[in-house]
Amino acid sequence: MGTVRIAAEAGALVASSMTARAGVPAWDEALFRRINALPGTFAPVVWAPMQAGALGAPIAVGAVLLLGGRRREAARTVVTGVAVWGIAKGVKHLVGRGRPRDHIETTELRMGSADNGLGYPSGHAAVVVAVVAGVRSNAGPAWGAAGLALGLAVGFSRVYVGAHYPLDVLGGYALGALTADAYRSLEAMVAGR
Repeated sequence: MGTVRIAAEAGALVASSMTARAGVPAWDEALFRRINALPGTFAPVVWAPMQAGALGAPIAVGAVLLLGGRRREAARTVVTGVAVWGIAKGVKHLVGRGRPRDHIETTELRMGSADNGLGYPSGHAAVVVAVVAGVRSNAGPAWGAAGLALGLAVGFSRVYVGAHYPLDVLGGYALGALTADAYRSLEAMVAGR
């Protein structure tokens, strides 16, 4: 099952990367415009959940896990969260797709959103998936639902603030899942020795 899931995640990442490299599909731009045009009053509400995808999130969550005696989950969360952030930076250079403001002058930038640099994949989306996956091993179904909601909130927020297209977010989700599952597979191989 793990190998099949990793292959599916890699396939999703490759497919979304190729699509992003080719430009901005009509559906991607249309969905971006719809979300980004929502009233600015939502900005303070999306700021806090958006931070779950920042580089500091895996470090903070890892510290809490470590203090709670959950060393393996702490290591998994920090390693995958920081690694996927760096990997996302590399993938951005391989794909070379700009941010929405590069193509849509009317992009509404909110809360200090980046309006330059490369956009695909969303590092925030990748990091939040890695953090959620790092914690989920001993958590129940409620954590799964909360993690899904948090991941969706981060993805929505990145589009809403004008930093990313929806495809950037989907690519980030695929990269985060692939990194987390690859780490788990490596962890299982090492434990099997």
